[in-house]
Parts: sequence; C-alpha cells; structure tokens
Amino acid sequence: MEMRAEVVINARAEDAWLVVGDRFGQISEWASAITESSIDGRPGAGRVRTCVVRGFGPFGPGVIKERLTRFDLDARSLSYEAAEGMPGVIVHAVNRWSVTPGPGGGCTVKIHATLTLRPAARLLGPVLRRRMRADTRRSLAELRHRVETGRPPPSKITASAGGTART
Repeated sequence: MEMRAEVVINARAEDAWLVVGDRFGQISEWASAITESSIDGRPGAGRVRTCVVRGFGPFGPGVIKERLTRFDLDARSLSYEAAEGMPGVIVHAVNRWSVTPGPGGGCTVKIHATLTLRPAARLLGPVLRRRMRADTRRSLAELRHRVETGRPPPSKITASAGGTART
C-alpha cells in the first residue's frame, strides 16, 4: 500500500528542513500524534528515532522505533523504516520525506509512505488508507504551522494538556 501527500509551506526550504531533518528526533514538539520522541545521536543513516505515539490511523498507542536509512542534507531528503513496534498487520513500513524550494520563497514538503500488509490484513487496506491519509494531512498541517510560526500548533498544545483533541 502506498500513500503520497504534500504540503506547501510559506517559509524557506531551509526553515522546513530544520524541523523535518535537523530536528528529526524532536517530532514530538509539533506532531500531536506523538507524545515523546528522541534519537540516538545526530540524524544520519543508521540512527534510530524512538516515538511514543498516542495512535495513528486505526492503531492505538505504543512505542515505535524508526531507523533512518538515508539522510541527504544537500537534497533535503530522508528515508526511514519501522524497526520495532509496528502493529502486527504491518510487515514492513518505509517513509520518505523531502523538502524542495517553491516559488515566492516558500517550499513544499512531500511524503511517500509504503506499507506492506500481512495477506490477511489486505482487505482492510482501503479503511487503513483513509484513516492514515486523514492523520497524515493533520500532521502536515501541524508541520506547516510549526515552520511558519515557530510555535507548536494548537492541536499539539491541546493534546499535550490532555485535552479531548483526537490525535
């Protein structure tokens, strides 16, 4: 199952890459689905990010470890794969992020995720895709807010305070 999404951000590509790439381990600062995050060193191929998640798509809370497989500063792109903690219906998961300059000083952040589902779970693909697409759109909107304003999005503040926002 593949999923692609993108967001146009009214900020320089360098500013978006600072949040997406340089601060890869600090995703919990802006993504409401993630309550805690850390990385085992500076971002680079082979490094592992640990995320405590509230839930994403139809999956509940847990701890997920993601291994960076590619980290290209010059191209402002990275790839990572799930190393531990994915729900049992998922055999393998890879995510690719890129930040490219756009017209007028803005930029575009693109995501390309690939999930391999267990054969018995493939019938759930359409439902899984809809839920994940909605949560991905929310995460990209949160990223846009963080990059454009320098502050966590309201949804992150509500989620951190234990509010009722669904994350």
